[in-house]
Amino acid sequence: MFSCEDHGRHHGALESQAFLVSGLSTGIAPTRFALRASVGITADPPSLVWSEGARIFRRGHCNRPLTREVSMTTTDTAASDSGSTALEQAITTTDPLVLSRIWGFGGMTAVLVGAVASFLVGIERLDLASANIFSGADGLFQFWSAHRVAFVLLGALPALMALATTVVPRQCGGLLIFPRAAAMACWIWLIGAGMTVVGFLVDGGLGTPGGGGQRQATALTIMGILLVIGGLLLASVCVVTTIVSGRRAGMGLRDLPFTAWTVLVAATVWMGMLPVLAANTVLAYVDLRGRPALRFGAEDAIWEQVSWMFTHPAIYVLALPVLGIALDVVEATARVDQANRDVMLVATAAFGFLSFGAFAQTFFDTPGTPIAEEALSVVAAFAIVPVALAIVGGLADTLRRGAANLGSKPPAETVCALLAALLVLAGTAVGAIRVVAPLELLETSVTGAHFSLVLGASILGIGAGFYHWGEEMVGPKGRRPGLFLLGGLAVAGGTILAGVADLFSGLLDQSDFTGVDLSTAGNPGSGVDGLNVVSMLGSLVLLGGLALWMLVGSLHTAANQKGAT
Repeated sequence: MFSCEDHGRHHGALESQAFLVSGLSTGIAPTRFALRASVGITADPPSLVWSEGARIFRRGHCNRPLTREVSMTTTDTAASDSGSTALEQAITTTDPLVLSRIWGFGGMTAVLVGAVASFLVGIERLDLASANIFSGADGLFQFWSAHRVAFVLLGALPALMALATTVVPRQCGGLLIFPRAAAMACWIWLIGAGMTVVGFLVDGGLGTPGGGGQRQATALTIMGILLVIGGLLLASVCVVTTIVSGRRAGMGLRDLPFTAWTVLVAATVWMGMLPVLAANTVLAYVDLRGRPALRFGAEDAIWEQVSWMFTHPAIYVLALPVLGIALDVVEATARVDQANRDVMLVATAAFGFLSFGAFAQTFFDTPGTPIAEEALSVVAAFAIVPVALAIVGGLADTLRRGAANLGSKPPAETVCALLAALLVLAGTAVGAIRVVAPLELLETSVTGAHFSLVLGASILGIGAGFYHWGEEMVGPKGRRPGLFLLGGLAVAGGTILAGVADLFSGLLDQSDFTGVDLSTAGNPGSGVDGLNVVSMLGSLVLLGGLALWMLVGSLHTAANQKGAT
């Protein structure tokens, strides 16, 4: 039996050896700290130790291998000792690897469902004067709103949580804080996501323009979204606590890798916005139940109360961790350090600050200037463009200095990460155009183009993160870089087609929600018919890319599970 002191020395030796192996396996020269620690010399103070070992951490690599043993709790031990089934172990586990797979698979499945809904809406828009697929405007609105909810609350945010619960603790050199709370957050979100999907499918959703939805189904949808918000909020608390309190001794916030840093900033913003979104849904639910709704629970008012979460500036918070992923991926694959690290830290923090959007609620507009046209919104929309440009410039500089290490065929995750960053920049530019008051674009499909570009960038960056850290999260077998790159190019191409087509349709006065008649569609010019065909094809290409990614992920997981048995 080890004494506490012996166990500490043994654990430290294992950590230092893993730290050394991490540097060697990635082709990075091991630092003096790794060499000294591997032979038991640990006399340097923590600050010096960290400063000499920071380079490997900053590139997205970590000294602590992802193993079930280091993160097991007594719940996991009891479950494994009692001969429980695989399902029981999955439900009761606090293993971050298992939780990340639930977050990741569930989130990407929701993204795929959202892409299907978007494709169906695109088909309906081919004829603006009548309803062809859906029964009417209410049915179309349910799918139109469902695809945005699925993309954001059920898809992109949970997929980011998959990376946040596994990669971020490793980058901090510690374990996930509050593992049972993290497990509870995952299952609360999953149950809420199921309730939300069922609510939309049984004629509920977040209200309809004509009030034709089922009242009980609408209440079910709202309650499901409340659970989704609760799960995401609790998971954000666990991640922020891990970064702030669970970092390795001597590791300051400035030493965090970019993914961990941007997740910290983004999760802080989520913790500020998600309670406001929950308050909006509680108001709608309370007013909806019992007697006839007065205002907040009226079917034609529910969506407007929560729509701020899916537009400028709140939608940018999805892209912030993606920029961090891109910075880490390019730094790791190019094998050079970011030249202006402090500038990038400040720029990403500013990007997060400008992404806070709980104030931009059109439902509570006062008579006169809409909130989206007030000075704060307009300045934020324009200010975020140079911030995004500075981050992309930092990426370009790192890529230039490390071009020789990338070779003629750069890694698939590097290509996807760079495309994601460029799409974020394009999304911020469209967001700035959207708020120019004389153009009157707020209610047009320019809003949809803005959503498509930012959301597509987020999905592309998340995919790059999954592939980059896939060996640690799933295993080394079954990786298919060619298929992954093909899927990533399809996701990027579909996003560009849909975004550009919707942008020009909006400039021709097509409404964001087109309805099933020309009046609701904004009586746009004749040129929008061809643009809507292009947008629909973009949705189809995006759907194909996501389906290919799901296939690649399934094959990767199956290959490693087969190898484990």
